[in-house]
Amino acid sequence: MRNTTVTLLALATLAGATTAQAQDRVPAPTPEQTEFIGWLKLSNGEFQLYWAEADVRRPLAANCVSGAADIGEMRQATDLAGQKVRIVGSTVPWSEAVSGRIEQGRANIRNDCAGAFVIKADDIRPAN
Repeated sequence: MRNTTVTLLALATLAGATTAQAQDRVPAPTPEQTEFIGWLKLSNGEFQLYWAEADVRRPLAANCVSGAADIGEMRQATDLAGQKVRIVGSTVPWSEAVSGRIEQGRANIRNDCAGAFVIKADDIRPAN
């Protein structure tokens, strides 16, 4: 009986956490947007923009959009990794990728988020 109770409590806790997590998610941006606010992760020469702070700490959560800025802007953005940022730029459909990448300046977007579009960023700043 004790094992059944513990199992049921664990399942209820997991279901509650999943429901709370789903409610915390902000809808992904639309391809027409030019300003994006989210949590920044940098890897593989690109950034991943997450809509929930908890997601940025996961190895690679599905709720993100990949992008890049020119190399100089990407270098400056290293100080912003893990923080909430505002990105100004444009979106490009991933279907326009050549050889599995889209160039932004001298940076490459590999689309580690596997989204339908990526962000070509012009500016990355802390969100206020």
